[in-house]
Amino acid sequence: MPNAANGRLRLAHAIIVRTSPEKGGVAPQNIGKVEVWYDAGIRSEFVALAVINAAGDRVDKHDAAIDLLDPAHVSTSVDTLTPGEYTVRYRAISADGHQVSGAWVFEVNEH
Repeated sequence: MPNAANGRLRLAHAIIVRTSPEKGGVAPQNIGKVEVWYDAGIRSEFVALAVINAAGDRVDKHDAAIDLLDPAHVSTSVDTLTPGEYTVRYRAISADGHQVSGAWVFEVNEH
């Protein structure tokens, strides 16, 4: 019987490997979109990516989608952002069927 040592595919929870803007980073006002990359492809059901301003208002265009050419990449569009702090909330279903979710914060400066 195959096992992990001899090549059986192991399914694991998806983890974030990169974000744009970076966690704790600074973004330009005209960033255009917010993006997240996972370590493996994710399922299309229940994918979410929301951008929330400091007042608690959602400022993305509610268009979170998985990249057709890269199933590990999700993005959502944003209009020009005003200076301040933003929270990005994400949710996805990894290949093993488990939900992964969380948040990160970035800042937009005037310059």
